[in-house]
Amino acid sequence: MADASKPSEKLVLGRQMVKEFIGEYRLKAINANMVSLPIEAPMPNLHEVLESLRLTMGQRDDIFTRTSAEFIAEVCFSGYARPGLEFKDRALMNIAMLIALGRAPELRIHIRAAFDNGWTEEQICEACRHAMVYCGVPAGRDALIIASEIFEDLRQSGEYGKKA
Repeated sequence: MADASKPSEKLVLGRQMVKEFIGEYRLKAINANMVSLPIEAPMPNLHEVLESLRLTMGQRDDIFTRTSAEFIAEVCFSGYARPGLEFKDRALMNIAMLIALGRAPELRIHIRAAFDNGWTEEQICEACRHAMVYCGVPAGRDALIIASEIFEDLRQSGEYGKKA
């Protein structure tokens, strides 16, 4: 029987992918405003995921948010380590799928992560524009508006172009 207090291999791998997804620069900013939770694990851990969710989606520090964050790290992010596609390519695919699904809050997270992982503002803009053909003009336009807001915020905060 597995030790419930010890994170699974997939969870540990997923947490590492979260660190890469968020980016070192943003991870440092998240850690600066860390919330205290009764979870012990090496960095990266659920603290970053929870704080990222809280900051970007307004979620609370409760059992539901912790459960969501653990699932996301273990199931979703462990898939980023699979062979066949580069991490950066998966980031752009996420943008396209989230545009198609109309998931604006997640799209904000993934546009920022794609930029942090090497996609340029112009490339992200082109991906959003291209989505208009396959996902519809309203979905692509919404994505362009969201991306524009993200890059404006990055410029105003002085984060534009900063990397770890």
